[in-house]
Amino acid sequence: MEGMSENEINEIVKRSIDLHFHIGPDILPRKYVVDELIDEEEGKIAGIVLKSHSFPTITSILSAQKRRKFSLKLFGSITLNYFMGGFNPSAIYASAVMSKDSPIIVWFPTVHAWNHLKYNYSEYEIPLEWIKDEKFRPRLKTEIKAIRATEDINNRLFEKCIKVLKMIKKMNCILATGHLSWQESQALAIEALEMGIKVIITHPNQKDISMPLTVQEELARKGAFIEHCYIMYLDRDNKDDYPLDEMADKINRVGAEHCIISSDAGQIKNPPPSQSLKEFVKLLSKHGITPAQFEKMLVKNPKKLLNLED
Repeated sequence: MEGMSENEINEIVKRSIDLHFHIGPDILPRKYVVDELIDEEEGKIAGIVLKSHSFPTITSILSAQKRRKFSLKLFGSITLNYFMGGFNPSAIYASAVMSKDSPIIVWFPTVHAWNHLKYNYSEYEIPLEWIKDEKFRPRLKTEIKAIRATEDINNRLFEKCIKVLKMIKKMNCILATGHLSWQESQALAIEALEMGIKVIITHPNQKDISMPLTVQEELARKGAFIEHCYIMYLDRDNKDDYPLDEMADKINRVGAEHCIISSDAGQIKNPPPSQSLKEFVKLLSKHGITPAQFEKMLVKNPKKLLNLED
């Protein structure tokens, strides 16, 4: 299948919002700090949500806005790892207050999620090869009490999760499920959607999550958005880990109106957001994903999540 032309791809990416991009400085090496990202991406993409595993990103955005003028729309987030106190409603409140008119994304635990630590092949919380810095002082997994969102026996959400959801609702934030297991993500998403919270199911097809397609379809029907990330494909361990035809089929099964496409980039060796999305669109368009579907997943659905007028 021929796919979309370069001009078509460039045009849609210019209007796109990447809802998942890792910014530095962070405990993990990153390609850009905010000013460098602005210099690189101004005029190439409409907006980017900045993510960090270890700090709230709204402070970096506000600092950049004070230093300079730019048209690139940047959105803040917070990730509920131990660096932020885990399930910490006050941390959510502080970031949301500083963000003012724009909602923040609240990612549930990533590097400290029980599911992530379980499938992390290393004995360390953060594998040494991810850092590549002789001055880095790693912590063993045994030093970290892995964070779970639900009880083992009945998959019921812990009360501390409910408190976090109430703050997310109160502050009009967006919830993303992070690196929780698919069972935890399912329970969390159902509760959040019943509370009227906007929900993103974070890369559910990633190997360490592997949410069944039937569950993705169920959550999409209830109002959740299913995320597909380029870096999941680009950084795969084996070339057949994430076949593009299967990605396209899952998008078609769930429905583009219930999906988003993001980069999940920001790693040192990987492309910037606009280039990542261009490459992803080019690949998926060759597997039958149409311009109208990309319009929904890259432009309309992110705007809907972020309360932006179309």
